[in-house]
Amino acid sequence: MISELSTKSNIFELDDTKLVEKFAQGSNQLLASTNLRLEVNGGVSQLLTRSSDAIAIMYLQTKPTTVIIKHSSPFLKLIDQCLLDRDFVLIGDANRAGFIEYKHYVTPAGYKISYTDPSILWKKWWPTERFQNKQRFNMDILVNFKDNWYPVQGIVVNAGTFTIKTIAGQLALKRDNKVLWLAQSNQSPIVTDDRSPVSQSFEPVFSKVEDRPYSQSISSDLAKKIQEKQLKVDPDRVMLIIGELEEKLKAQAKLNQETEAKFKELESRAIIAEQRLQIAYKFLDKAGFDRQALYK
Repeated sequence: MISELSTKSNIFELDDTKLVEKFAQGSNQLLASTNLRLEVNGGVSQLLTRSSDAIAIMYLQTKPTTVIIKHSSPFLKLIDQCLLDRDFVLIGDANRAGFIEYKHYVTPAGYKISYTDPSILWKKWWPTERFQNKQRFNMDILVNFKDNWYPVQGIVVNAGTFTIKTIAGQLALKRDNKVLWLAQSNQSPIVTDDRSPVSQSFEPVFSKVEDRPYSQSISSDLAKKIQEKQLKVDPDRVMLIIGELEEKLKAQAKLNQETEAKFKELESRAIIAEQRLQIAYKFLDKAGFDRQALYK
């Protein structure tokens, strides 16, 4: 039975998991569990311990909604999982010391969101592009560009720069940059170099976690089937080939530059000759000579 105090203050006895779920949903109620309480004031929602230590803070009025979580909190894994289930993505260390930052993005139905370096996106996109019948738009992979989602039309890798092409423009990112993207949730998860599936149910390791895509946990049987049906493509071998092609492109670019320099030199000489010819024409005109007689 809810006590009189609980009724007046709108505090309801919940377990810790339910309370964290309420926090992740952006609830504006004053709630409490055995070990935690939720308070909202001025557009800021705080998850507090019994000792009033803020272990998670949600900024409800920011666009996109932002959450920061304390590194050392024993509830870190639970809060992380609840946020990921609601399409928050881990951005990295927050401006506040000792906290990590998440942001919420509206995700279209049927897609899972990821925030990774562009090489992870390339490894996910390349097989879908290479082995599909060519369509006008490949909707398997979408990238966030100018606050909207667009299908990836192409990814060009050149000298460590990933150029991601969309119908609205293109993104040029270095390998250590991050990109926000979507993959259809019915696709197989990205497989790491040791052929082990990446699972969403992990203990966050914050020096590396932002390099990993978030995907649904999968059973060992399904993982085995996926591994058996994997395309016989070694991403590292492909990257090596790309590196060799990049060197050839650099050599060709150098040759093009040399050719262009020679062309500019010839063009400059032509301009000078034209200028001298015009001076000669002016001299002949002043002397009363018919320039057309030169060509008779």
